[in-house]
Amino acid sequence: MIETLKNKAAKFIVKNRIPGIDFDHRNFSSVFTKTYSFLIIMPENERDFRLIFPILEYLKEQRKNIIILTHDFRISLLAPYFKTNAVEHGINDSTKLNLPSKNLLNKLTNMRFDVLIDTNREENLFYSYIAKLLDVKVKIGFVRTDSDNYFNFQIVSKQNDPEISYNNLLDCLKMF
Repeated sequence: MIETLKNKAAKFIVKNRIPGIDFDHRNFSSVFTKTYSFLIIMPENERDFRLIFPILEYLKEQRKNIIILTHDFRISLLAPYFKTNAVEHGINDSTKLNLPSKNLLNKLTNMRFDVLIDTNREENLFYSYIAKLLDVKVKIGFVRTDSDNYFNFQIVSKQNDPEISYNNLLDCLKMF
């Protein structure tokens, strides 16, 4: 009961506290060549976590600056190159409504990103709040409830096969 109320309150805050994003029309064909700094929000789902590694490697090969946002206990699962550019969050970085703390938000807003990629296939209010708050011109994520409010480029997710979903994301990045 209390968790349901917390979740509803968090959804209300995410939807209403930050003004709506008015995405301007954008030609995505040249986005990749004109961008340098990427914020990759790693998936909450344990099974999906390792499926992101080919995307990270591709961005590294393209000489992009990659900042990874993930749980503190998952940093050790990353390759050494990615560990150095990781922003970790833990229990102290969440509010009572399971939204990001002011400290974490301040840390992220003080960084500059050209592209944000949220790799969560299912709605996660913690990460959705971050995606909505950050002033990033290109926000990429999977189609899910209210995803139009967070992302200006969306990938269809195959719920029963995450590998196909992440391959589709990688293929989209390669098309840019």
